[in-house]
Amino acid sequence: MSLRSKLVLATGSIALSALALTGCAAGAETPAPVPSAGGSASAGGVSSLTSSATKPEIRAGVHGSEERVVFDFSKLPNASGLKVMKHEINSQSPAWGGSGEPVEGMTGKSFLHIYVEIADQDRSTAGPEQFGQKLAKSAVVNDNSHGTGELTIGLSQGVDYEVLVEGEKVIVNMAEGPLGR
Repeated sequence: MSLRSKLVLATGSIALSALALTGCAAGAETPAPVPSAGGSASAGGVSSLTSSATKPEIRAGVHGSEERVVFDFSKLPNASGLKVMKHEINSQSPAWGGSGEPVEGMTGKSFLHIYVEIADQDRSTAGPEQFGQKLAKSAVVNDNSHGTGELTIGLSQGVDYEVLVEGEKVIVNMAEGPLGR
């Protein structure tokens, strides 16, 4: 066997060993987060689902004839400067930003997409979470990179809604008919 053949064989063996050790394959994507199971409901009709110092918190509740979903970034150590850029309702379910793969576990007939600016060097995501509410069925924080993020709520039907920012929280109030404001 020539020296060149030995070098090619050795290089190929090293490359295969490196792939085996890292678990990589050509075109492999990081798996999407698995939906969390459950949460707890309190007597006030508020469900607190995602809670961690390293993830945004997603809460949902009912207040009279309105429903509310809150995306809370305040407990993230490296997140600041939250600002809503735009929002829209359409029938397009959310996709994970890096891979473009659909977010498994999102339910709804239509989806409220809220695009935000946020300085979050950890690029935190959360969910998807499921809700037992009439209007809001699920929610996710995805595509949080390069100073922007997408927050999506799966809806059972069209709604009248408002999007508010309070500190490091995005608050979405919604109702079947006009909001009582």
